[in-house]
Amino acid sequence: MLVATNSVRLLVDAGLNLKETQSRMDQVGVGDRRIDGILITHEHHDHVSGVGVVARGMGATVWCTDGTRAVISDRLKGVEKVRGIGHATPFTVGDLVVEPIAKPHDAAEPVGFLLHHEGETLGVFTDLGSVDAVVGEAISRCTTLVMESNYDPRMLADGPYPAHLKGRIGSEYGHLANADAANALARYANLSLRTLVLAHLSEQNNSAEHVRRAFTQATGPKRTGLERWVSFQDRPTRLFGRVATAGA
Repeated sequence: MLVATNSVRLLVDAGLNLKETQSRMDQVGVGDRRIDGILITHEHHDHVSGVGVVARGMGATVWCTDGTRAVISDRLKGVEKVRGIGHATPFTVGDLVVEPIAKPHDAAEPVGFLLHHEGETLGVFTDLGSVDAVVGEAISRCTTLVMESNYDPRMLADGPYPAHLKGRIGSEYGHLANADAANALARYANLSLRTLVLAHLSEQNNSAEHVRRAFTQATGPKRTGLERWVSFQDRPTRLFGRVATAGA
């Protein structure tokens, strides 16, 4: 995901190669293909497969927890600029304040992020098996939120995945079911939330219609002043908000 202000551009995770990353930036109208940094949430393949080549190709600094860094060394060549981050310890990149938030997921040291800029707060919370009090409190501060809505339980149960993978996905350290994501939003989101982007939909175990139905049931008709969008894997999402965000 691309996050941009007038002075800095960051990627949250880098699961695409350099060519595809640049192509999707072009598709959303981002001009010179510059990236200043990459914030890594965790080490799973779809989040880090391009981190080394993108960092080297764009001269971008990589920020990640020590636990994540220890297990992505095979993605790096040692020439990249890599900096460590800690849970709930904010740091500044250009005119963005980045706040890492610990989250429940089956990875070495996973985090979500809050990104603060001129009174706006963007939250990025995908790849989490449950919404605990720490993540819930972070969601309550968001004006824009990118949130996981990964699977429909019936589609997962009836689908082709082996039993061990179904168990992993459905665990409290796996991924969020649509209804669980919707109920967490209904519980924690503040009226300051103006844009919601539902992301990380499983291609095998979910659909946009299942997501829409779950969120309508949990949160009611569309709230005045709240935009709700679904993001897809095969194409970039439009730019949102004053702190520009786009799904890569």
